[in-house]
Amino acid sequence: MPNNRIFYACQAVGVERCNSSSGKMTPIHGLQSVGVNTTFNLEQVFELGQIQIYENIEGIPDIEVTLEKNLDGYPLIYHLASSGASSAGLAGRSTERACLALGIYSDAVDAASGVAPTEVYMSGMYISNVSYTFPTDGNCTESVTMVGNHKAWFSPAIFMNAAVVKSLNNINYSTGAGQDEPLALGGSGGIQRRENVILASSILPTCIFGVVGSNSGNAGTGTSDGNGGIKADGFIPNVHIQNFEVSTDFSRDDILELGRKAPYYRAAQFPIEVTSSFEVIAISGDQVNAFEEGVAAYKGTRNEGNNTAQEKILMYLKDGTILDLGSKNRLSSITYGGGDAGGGNATIQYSFTTFNDLIVQHPQDPRGYKTA
Repeated sequence: MPNNRIFYACQAVGVERCNSSSGKMTPIHGLQSVGVNTTFNLEQVFELGQIQIYENIEGIPDIEVTLEKNLDGYPLIYHLASSGASSAGLAGRSTERACLALGIYSDAVDAASGVAPTEVYMSGMYISNVSYTFPTDGNCTESVTMVGNHKAWFSPAIFMNAAVVKSLNNINYSTGAGQDEPLALGGSGGIQRRENVILASSILPTCIFGVVGSNSGNAGTGTSDGNGGIKADGFIPNVHIQNFEVSTDFSRDDILELGRKAPYYRAAQFPIEVTSSFEVIAISGDQVNAFEEGVAAYKGTRNEGNNTAQEKILMYLKDGTILDLGSKNRLSSITYGGGDAGGGNATIQYSFTTFNDLIVQHPQDPRGYKTA
Protein backbone atom coordinates (compact mmCIF):
# COMPACT_ATOMS: atom_id res chain seq x y z
CA MET A 1 0.00 0.00 0.00
CA PRO A 2 1.47 3.43 -0.94
CA ASN A 3 2.44 5.86 1.79
CA ASN A 4 0.27 8.80 2.68
CA ARG A 5 3.42 10.89 2.73
CA ILE A 6 7.22 10.67 2.91
CA PHE A 7 9.04 12.29 5.82
CA TYR A 8 12.42 11.93 7.53
CA ALA A 9 11.70 8.73 9.48
CA CYS A 10 10.85 6.66 6.41
CA GLN A 11 13.92 7.52 4.33
CA ALA A 12 17.43 6.08 4.46
CA VAL A 13 20.44 6.51 2.19
CA GLY A 14 23.28 4.07 1.62
CA VAL A 15 26.51 4.38 -0.36
CA GLU A 16 29.15 1.97 -1.63
CA ARG A 17 32.13 2.06 -3.94
CA CYS A 18 31.28 1.22 -7.55
CA ASN A 19 32.17 -2.38 -8.48
CA SER A 20 32.48 -3.26 -4.81
CA SER A 21 32.31 -6.95 -4.00
CA SER A 22 31.02 -6.43 -0.45
CA GLY A 23 27.36 -6.61 -1.46
CA LYS A 24 26.53 -4.20 1.34
CA MET A 25 25.85 -0.47 1.39
CA THR A 26 27.04 1.74 4.21
CA PRO A 27 24.26 3.91 5.67
CA ILE A 28 24.90 7.63 6.02
CA HIS A 29 24.38 8.50 9.68
CA GLY A 30 23.29 11.94 10.82
CA LEU A 31 21.79 12.68 7.39
CA GLN A 32 19.54 15.74 7.45
CA SER A 33 18.38 16.01 3.85
CA VAL A 34 18.58 14.32 0.46
CA GLY A 35 17.48 15.67 -2.90
CA VAL A 36 17.53 14.04 -6.33
CA ASN A 37 17.29 16.16 -9.46
CA THR A 38 16.93 14.62 -12.93
CA THR A 39 17.44 16.66 -16.11
CA PHE A 40 16.72 15.29 -19.58
CA ASN A 41 18.90 17.37 -21.88
CA LEU A 42 17.09 18.16 -25.12
CA GLU A 43 18.48 19.57 -28.36
CA GLN A 44 16.10 20.94 -30.97
CA VAL A 45 16.54 20.50 -34.72
CA PHE A 46 14.45 22.54 -37.17
CA GLU A 47 14.38 22.56 -40.97
CA LEU A 48 13.64 24.89 -43.79
CA GLY A 49 10.06 24.68 -45.02
CA GLN A 50 8.14 24.17 -41.77
CA ILE A 51 7.66 26.01 -38.49
CA GLN A 52 7.20 22.83 -36.43
CA ILE A 53 10.15 21.12 -34.80
CA TYR A 54 11.92 18.55 -36.98
CA GLU A 55 13.21 16.45 -34.05
CA ASN A 56 13.63 17.00 -30.33
CA ILE A 57 16.77 14.98 -29.60
CA GLU A 58 17.23 13.62 -26.10
CA GLY A 59 20.81 13.67 -24.90
CA ILE A 60 22.35 12.17 -21.78
CA PRO A 61 20.27 12.49 -18.60
CA ASP A 62 21.97 14.30 -15.74
CA ILE A 63 21.36 13.01 -12.20
CA GLU A 64 22.32 15.28 -9.31
CA VAL A 65 22.08 14.18 -5.69
CA THR A 66 22.51 16.66 -2.83
CA LEU A 67 23.20 15.36 0.68
CA GLU A 68 23.69 17.16 3.98
CA LYS A 69 24.64 15.60 7.30
CA ASN A 70 25.54 16.70 10.80
CA LEU A 71 29.11 15.98 11.83
CA ASP A 72 28.53 13.32 14.48
CA GLY A 73 31.53 11.01 14.68
CA TYR A 74 30.34 8.72 11.88
CA PRO A 75 32.15 8.58 8.50
CA LEU A 76 31.85 11.64 6.29
CA ILE A 77 29.87 11.48 3.04
CA TYR A 78 32.95 12.71 1.18
CA HIS A 79 34.95 9.74 2.43
CA LEU A 80 32.23 7.15 1.86
CA ALA A 81 31.81 8.38 -1.70
CA SER A 82 35.56 8.05 -2.37
CA SER A 83 36.40 5.01 -0.27
CA GLY A 84 38.86 3.67 -2.83
CA ALA A 85 40.78 6.92 -3.29
CA SER A 86 44.45 6.55 -4.19
CA SER A 87 45.37 9.61 -2.09
CA ALA A 88 43.79 11.90 0.50
CA GLY A 89 43.89 15.02 -1.65
CA LEU A 90 41.52 16.36 -4.27
CA ALA A 91 43.27 14.55 -7.13
CA GLY A 92 42.89 11.12 -5.51
CA ARG A 93 39.31 11.71 -4.35
CA SER A 94 38.15 13.18 -7.67
CA THR A 95 38.59 10.00 -9.71
CA GLU A 96 36.41 7.80 -7.49
CA ARG A 97 32.82 6.81 -8.29
CA ALA A 98 30.15 5.56 -5.93
CA CYS A 99 26.70 4.00 -6.01
CA LEU A 100 23.90 5.51 -3.92
CA ALA A 101 20.54 4.12 -2.88
CA LEU A 102 17.60 5.95 -1.34
CA GLY A 103 15.16 3.62 0.38
CA ILE A 104 11.62 4.76 1.09
CA TYR A 105 9.94 2.82 3.88
CA SER A 106 6.44 2.72 5.30
CA ASP A 107 5.21 5.90 6.97
CA ALA A 108 3.42 3.74 9.54
CA VAL A 109 6.56 2.45 11.32
CA ASP A 110 8.95 4.15 13.73
CA ALA A 111 12.20 3.44 11.88
CA ALA A 112 13.57 2.34 8.51
CA SER A 113 14.16 -1.40 8.73
CA GLY A 114 14.48 -4.37 6.39
CA VAL A 115 13.90 -4.23 2.65
CA ALA A 116 12.47 -0.89 1.54
CA PRO A 117 9.19 -1.19 -0.39
CA THR A 118 10.51 1.41 -2.84
CA GLU A 119 14.10 2.30 -3.69
CA VAL A 120 15.98 4.41 -6.17
CA TYR A 121 19.47 3.29 -7.18
CA MET A 122 22.03 5.63 -8.75
CA SER A 123 25.29 4.21 -10.05
CA GLY A 124 28.51 5.74 -11.35
CA MET A 125 28.15 8.90 -9.26
CA TYR A 126 31.03 11.37 -9.06
CA ILE A 127 31.65 13.91 -6.28
CA SER A 128 30.86 17.34 -7.68
CA ASN A 129 30.83 19.70 -4.72
CA VAL A 130 31.90 19.48 -1.06
CA SER A 131 31.42 22.05 1.69
CA TYR A 132 31.72 22.27 5.48
CA THR A 133 30.17 24.81 7.83
CA PHE A 134 31.05 25.47 11.48
CA PRO A 135 28.47 27.99 12.81
CA THR A 136 27.80 29.45 16.25
CA ASP A 137 24.03 29.05 16.01
CA GLY A 138 23.61 25.44 14.91
CA ASN A 139 25.31 22.14 14.16
CA CYS A 140 28.50 21.68 12.18
CA THR A 141 27.51 20.24 8.82
CA GLU A 142 28.86 18.60 5.68
CA SER A 143 27.19 19.08 2.29
CA VAL A 144 28.05 16.94 -0.74
CA THR A 145 26.70 17.04 -4.28
CA MET A 146 27.18 14.04 -6.58
CA VAL A 147 26.49 13.77 -10.30
CA GLY A 148 25.92 10.87 -12.67
CA ASN A 149 23.81 9.63 -15.57
CA HIS A 150 21.94 6.60 -14.25
CA LYS A 151 18.92 6.31 -11.95
CA ALA A 152 16.52 3.36 -11.49
CA TRP A 153 13.35 3.18 -9.38
CA PHE A 154 12.10 -0.25 -8.40
CA SER A 155 10.38 -2.34 -5.78
CA PRO A 156 12.83 -4.88 -4.32
CA ALA A 157 10.02 -7.22 -3.33
CA ILE A 158 9.06 -7.54 -7.00
CA PHE A 159 12.24 -6.74 -8.89
CA MET A 160 15.54 -7.95 -7.46
CA ASN A 161 17.89 -8.19 -10.44
CA ALA A 162 21.25 -8.57 -8.72
CA ALA A 163 23.06 -7.53 -11.88
CA VAL A 164 21.42 -4.12 -11.64
CA VAL A 165 20.83 -3.63 -7.92
CA LYS A 166 23.13 -4.88 -5.17
CA SER A 167 21.74 -5.88 -1.79
CA LEU A 168 20.00 -2.64 -0.87
CA ASN A 169 18.31 -4.55 1.92
CA ASN A 170 21.58 -4.10 3.82
CA ILE A 171 21.06 -0.38 4.25
CA ASN A 172 20.03 -0.80 7.90
CA TYR A 173 21.83 0.92 10.76
CA SER A 174 24.21 -1.38 12.61
CA THR A 175 22.79 -0.40 15.99
CA GLY A 176 19.35 -1.71 15.10
CA ALA A 177 16.23 -0.02 13.85
CA GLY A 178 15.31 2.98 15.94
CA GLN A 179 18.45 2.77 18.09
CA ASP A 180 20.85 4.99 16.14
CA GLU A 181 22.72 7.83 17.86
CA PRO A 182 25.96 9.78 17.33
CA LEU A 183 29.07 7.63 17.35
CA ALA A 184 30.72 7.56 20.77
CA LEU A 185 34.34 8.61 20.36
CA GLY A 186 36.55 9.69 23.24
CA GLY A 187 35.69 13.29 24.06
CA SER A 188 33.87 13.78 20.76
CA GLY A 189 30.89 15.62 22.23
CA GLY A 190 28.32 13.90 20.00
CA ILE A 191 26.94 16.12 17.24
CA GLN A 192 29.54 18.81 16.71
CA ARG A 193 28.63 22.39 17.62
CA ARG A 194 30.51 25.61 18.31
CA GLU A 195 31.97 24.32 21.59
CA ASN A 196 33.48 21.33 19.75
CA VAL A 197 35.74 23.46 17.54
CA ILE A 198 39.26 23.09 18.95
CA LEU A 199 40.79 26.52 18.43
CA ALA A 200 43.74 25.53 20.62
CA SER A 201 44.85 23.15 17.83
CA SER A 202 43.64 25.11 14.81
CA ILE A 203 45.67 27.53 12.70
CA LEU A 204 43.99 30.73 11.47
CA PRO A 205 45.32 33.16 8.84
CA THR A 206 47.61 35.77 10.40
CA CYS A 207 45.82 38.65 8.64
CA ILE A 208 42.74 38.20 10.87
CA PHE A 209 42.88 40.82 13.60
CA GLY A 210 43.63 39.21 16.97
CA VAL A 211 45.63 36.28 15.58
CA VAL A 212 49.04 35.94 17.23
CA GLY A 213 51.76 34.18 15.27
CA SER A 214 51.26 31.34 12.80
CA ASN A 215 51.41 28.23 14.98
CA SER A 216 48.65 26.05 16.41
CA GLY A 217 46.40 27.97 18.76
CA ASN A 218 47.15 31.33 17.16
CA ALA A 219 43.49 32.39 17.58
CA GLY A 220 44.10 33.09 21.26
CA THR A 221 46.24 32.40 24.26
CA GLY A 222 46.43 29.38 26.50
CA THR A 223 48.66 27.21 28.65
CA SER A 224 51.50 25.20 27.14
CA ASP A 225 51.20 21.42 27.44
CA GLY A 226 54.99 21.05 27.58
CA ASN A 227 55.18 19.54 24.09
CA GLY A 228 54.85 22.66 22.00
CA GLY A 229 51.06 22.47 21.96
CA ILE A 230 48.37 24.40 23.76
CA LYS A 231 46.00 22.98 26.34
CA ALA A 232 42.35 23.40 25.48
CA ASP A 233 41.57 24.11 29.13
CA GLY A 234 42.16 27.76 29.86
CA PHE A 235 42.41 28.69 26.19
CA ILE A 236 41.21 32.26 25.69
CA PRO A 237 40.27 33.22 22.10
CA ASN A 238 41.41 36.60 20.85
CA VAL A 239 39.34 36.12 17.68
CA HIS A 240 35.59 35.77 18.19
CA ILE A 241 34.61 33.59 15.23
CA GLN A 242 30.92 33.47 14.34
CA ASN A 243 31.10 31.19 11.32
CA PHE A 244 33.65 29.23 9.31
CA GLU A 245 32.95 27.80 5.85
CA VAL A 246 34.99 25.96 3.25
CA SER A 247 33.81 24.68 -0.13
CA THR A 248 35.12 23.39 -3.42
CA ASP A 249 33.53 22.59 -6.79
CA PHE A 250 35.00 19.92 -9.07
CA SER A 251 33.27 21.40 -12.19
CA ARG A 252 32.90 18.07 -14.00
CA ASP A 253 33.12 17.87 -17.79
CA ASP A 254 31.85 14.94 -19.86
CA ILE A 255 34.45 13.18 -22.00
CA LEU A 256 32.65 11.50 -24.89
CA GLU A 257 33.65 9.05 -27.61
CA LEU A 258 32.22 7.70 -30.84
CA GLY A 259 30.14 4.55 -30.53
CA ARG A 260 28.73 5.30 -27.09
CA LYS A 261 26.11 7.77 -25.91
CA ALA A 262 27.14 7.96 -22.27
CA PRO A 263 30.41 9.66 -21.30
CA TYR A 264 33.23 7.28 -20.50
CA TYR A 265 34.55 9.70 -17.88
CA ARG A 266 33.45 12.89 -16.13
CA ALA A 267 36.71 14.70 -15.49
CA ALA A 268 37.26 17.17 -12.68
CA GLN A 269 38.50 20.46 -14.09
CA PHE A 270 41.85 21.20 -12.48
CA PRO A 271 42.93 23.60 -11.14
CA ILE A 272 40.12 23.31 -8.55
CA GLU A 273 39.46 26.41 -6.47
CA VAL A 274 38.97 25.99 -2.74
CA THR A 275 37.30 28.91 -0.99
CA SER A 276 36.96 29.56 2.73
CA SER A 277 35.72 32.34 4.96
CA PHE A 278 35.81 33.40 8.60
CA GLU A 279 33.11 35.68 9.97
CA VAL A 280 34.23 37.34 13.21
CA ILE A 281 32.86 39.90 15.65
CA ALA A 282 34.56 43.21 14.91
CA ILE A 283 36.40 44.60 17.93
CA SER A 284 38.74 47.09 16.24
CA GLY A 285 38.07 47.03 12.50
CA ASP A 286 39.70 44.57 10.11
CA GLN A 287 43.12 46.28 10.39
CA VAL A 288 44.09 45.14 6.87
CA ASN A 289 45.62 47.86 4.71
CA ALA A 290 45.24 48.07 0.93
CA PHE A 291 47.83 50.25 -0.83
CA GLU A 292 48.25 50.83 -4.54
CA GLU A 293 51.94 49.93 -4.36
CA GLY A 294 51.54 47.20 -1.76
CA VAL A 295 52.60 47.05 1.88
CA ALA A 296 56.00 48.62 2.57
CA ALA A 297 56.95 45.79 4.93
CA TYR A 298 57.02 43.38 1.98
CA LYS A 299 59.66 45.36 0.10
CA GLY A 300 62.62 43.17 -0.78
CA THR A 301 60.62 39.94 -0.28
CA ARG A 302 58.74 37.72 -2.72
CA ASN A 303 55.58 39.60 -1.70
CA GLU A 304 56.94 42.96 -2.78
CA GLY A 305 54.13 45.02 -4.32
CA ASN A 306 51.47 42.91 -2.56
CA ASN A 307 49.08 43.73 0.25
CA THR A 308 48.61 40.11 1.31
CA ALA A 309 50.70 36.99 1.89
CA GLN A 310 50.07 33.27 1.66
CA GLU A 311 48.32 31.86 4.73
CA LYS A 312 47.91 28.44 6.38
CA ILE A 313 44.43 27.27 7.44
CA LEU A 314 43.85 24.21 9.63
CA MET A 315 40.63 23.56 11.57
CA TYR A 316 39.95 20.85 14.17
CA LEU A 317 36.78 19.36 15.66
CA LYS A 318 36.51 17.11 18.71
CA ASP A 319 35.06 14.22 16.68
CA GLY A 320 38.38 14.02 14.84
CA THR A 321 37.39 15.98 11.73
CA ILE A 322 40.35 18.00 10.45
CA LEU A 323 40.18 20.39 7.51
CA ASP A 324 43.63 21.12 6.10
CA LEU A 325 43.62 23.82 3.42
CA GLY A 326 47.37 23.96 3.09
CA SER A 327 49.63 26.98 3.38
CA LYS A 328 48.88 28.87 0.14
CA ASN A 329 45.55 30.48 1.00
CA ARG A 330 45.30 34.09 -0.14
CA LEU A 331 43.00 36.77 1.24
CA SER A 332 40.56 37.60 -1.57
CA SER A 333 38.13 40.01 0.11
CA ILE A 334 37.10 41.59 3.41
CA THR A 335 33.55 42.64 4.18
CA TYR A 336 32.83 44.91 7.14
CA GLY A 337 29.19 45.46 8.08
CA GLY A 338 26.52 45.38 10.73
CA GLY A 339 26.60 47.42 13.92
CA ASP A 340 23.66 49.51 12.69
CA ALA A 341 21.19 51.54 14.72
CA GLY A 342 19.03 48.47 15.13
CA GLY A 343 21.43 47.20 17.76
CA GLY A 344 23.33 44.46 15.94
CA ASN A 345 27.06 43.76 16.25
CA ALA A 346 29.54 44.80 13.60
CA THR A 347 31.10 41.79 11.88
CA ILE A 348 33.97 41.19 9.48
CA GLN A 349 34.10 38.44 6.89
CA TYR A 350 37.56 37.44 5.70
CA SER A 351 37.39 35.36 2.49
CA PHE A 352 40.29 33.27 1.19
CA THR A 353 41.06 31.27 -1.91
CA THR A 354 43.54 28.54 -2.81
CA PHE A 355 43.72 25.83 -5.47
CA ASN A 356 43.94 22.02 -5.44
CA ASP A 357 44.61 21.95 -1.70
CA LEU A 358 42.00 20.44 0.64
CA ILE A 359 42.62 17.37 2.75
CA VAL A 360 39.77 16.22 4.99
CA GLN A 361 40.70 13.85 7.79
CA HIS A 362 38.41 11.78 9.98
CA PRO A 363 39.01 8.75 12.25
CA GLN A 364 36.31 6.79 10.38
CA ASP A 365 37.77 7.38 6.91
CA PRO A 366 37.58 3.95 5.19
CA ARG A 367 41.01 4.57 3.70
CA GLY A 368 42.56 5.83 6.92
CA TYR A 369 44.33 8.75 5.28
CA LYS A 370 46.00 11.23 7.58
CA THR A 371 48.27 14.21 7.09
CA ALA A 372 51.57 14.56 8.87
